[in-house]
Amino acid sequence: MTEVALAWSVRRDFTAGSTTVRPGAGRPDQGLIALLDDADLDAPLSLIVDFAEVPESALETVSSLLAGWAAARRAGPELLLAVGPDTPAGRLLSALLGRQAILSAQPATATRALATSGRAHRYLTNDRRSPAAGRRLVTDCCRSWGLDAIADQASVVVSELVSNAVQHAGSDLDLTVAHVDGVLRLSVRDRTAHPPLAAAATAEGVLGERGRGLPIIQALAASWGFLTFADGKTVWATVDAGPV
Repeated sequence: MTEVALAWSVRRDFTAGSTTVRPGAGRPDQGLIALLDDADLDAPLSLIVDFAEVPESALETVSSLLAGWAAARRAGPELLLAVGPDTPAGRLLSALLGRQAILSAQPATATRALATSGRAHRYLTNDRRSPAAGRRLVTDCCRSWGLDAIADQASVVVSELVSNAVQHAGSDLDLTVAHVDGVLRLSVRDRTAHPPLAAAATAEGVLGERGRGLPIIQALAASWGFLTFADGKTVWATVDAGPV
């Protein structure tokens, strides 16, 4: 099924742990499914799809796409649909998705009590002290979640993620730490869309002083990557945490 050529926008509330996707001033070439697939980068507790501005002519196609995506996923954040359950759109979505989503005219009030012990967030300023604050958060999380064996490794990885952002992005940051599917996920969101910078080797083969973080992350993390958005980028890394 071809996606409807709507422009979709994303709003992330890092403190509350929610990501909202809605038609708006986004990119027409970046469809709904692509945004949903990227939505768990920052480990939200809830993923909200707002149907308020979806035109009636596109409702059936968008609903079917969303139902297919929801049926295929095995894990992820709670899916909330911002639509009145008793409206025509609400009845269609309810029939297509069943228990795969929660429908509410005000989805923020419909969020079920979720266990938040596996997620933590910290807002960080563009400051040389921020890497130390990131290390403290990760160390505290590992102790609280019984992940002491990887605390040192994870704290080094997050230190390099934050240091790289402070050094090159020049903006404030959102650090999210989450224990998801047997891995510790570390995500740093800054406000610039430029890709993360790696150090270039000198003629003697020695890394320069700036940008050492990525080689360290590559060596210690199980996986890492980044995605850019209109309002910034997220650089993430995972550290194996063992069985859930």
